[in-house]
Amino acid sequence: MPDILDFGGMPLLDLISEPLRRRMRGAATALRYQDGAFVHAHGDEKPGLSIVQSGAVQFGLVDSDGTYVSTSVMGAGHCFGEATLFANRPRTHDAVAVGETVIDQIDKASFDRLLECEPELSRALLNATTQRLYSVIDFMDDLRRLPLILRTAKLIATMARSAKLKSHIVCNQTDLAFTLGVSRVSIGKSLAELQKKKLIKLGYGKIEIPSQIRLFEWIETRSS
Repeated sequence: MPDILDFGGMPLLDLISEPLRRRMRGAATALRYQDGAFVHAHGDEKPGLSIVQSGAVQFGLVDSDGTYVSTSVMGAGHCFGEATLFANRPRTHDAVAVGETVIDQIDKASFDRLLECEPELSRALLNATTQRLYSVIDFMDDLRRLPLILRTAKLIATMARSAKLKSHIVCNQTDLAFTLGVSRVSIGKSLAELQKKKLIKLGYGKIEIPSQIRLFEWIETRSS
């Protein structure tokens, strides 16, 4: 499973009580997807809240040359689809199951009933959405003021914090370049510089991190 930057903040299911979890599961339809199956397509307009119960969902878009480029991955406990419910907006990315995945899908009518009688759900969604917005604002601020090598290091560090194995992240240069909005050549140069500083070690389809503490300290001393 790729360890791609996740703007999701804390998982929604970590922010709500067990009784509310049970109520939400009771209102949902459990949908099962095989590895690589489409969960939804870019532009889909059917509103609903999707909660990942197991597995993961990878979000991405097809670029101008037909290559699918991943932008984020959401694992168990995370939710998506809020924009379809609160802003009447279509889906912004293609979503694909990573491994065997189970998603609890709550349609708009059921979601509205839950929201009306469960103030805890409103608070949890506001918390999760605020965390996500904060992460995106921080990311956009980095784009404006930090050199690419530092942005690259921060992206790798962010991914490492949520990776299952803290010693490395699974990704490729194309995904990193797309996320940071730069060319693959530019990201390659930044990765090579970080490797020279012994902050990372490049591998096939992965980036090893010899010491997360040293990487975080290097970023901290240069981000202020």
